[in-house]
Amino acid sequence: MSMLIFGVVSLLGLMFLSGALVAWLCELTGDVMVSLLIVGLMYVVVAASLYFGSIHRTLRTWQRRLDTVYDVSAMFEVLYSKVMAYVQKILGGI
Repeated sequence: MSMLIFGVVSLLGLMFLSGALVAWLCELTGDVMVSLLIVGLMYVVVAASLYFGSIHRTLRTWQRRLDTVYDVSAMFEVLYSKVMAYVQKILGGI
């Protein structure tokens, strides 16, 4: 429960900080759209650096593991169809 409260409070803090930053940049630039664009681009750069810095490698590892699971399940499916064809061949001859 405390982690949920921490997450909500952190998000609220980031929202208020972003709003204050946009308001401050709006006073400097005189245009709200430019201020929003600057803050938005800042968040995109931070998100991209976090993704390529730490998350990308983990996601690639998960993808390789899921590919392995898919390959194994595909192999079992082929094996099952061959066994069923063999059983039907045997039972069809009786």
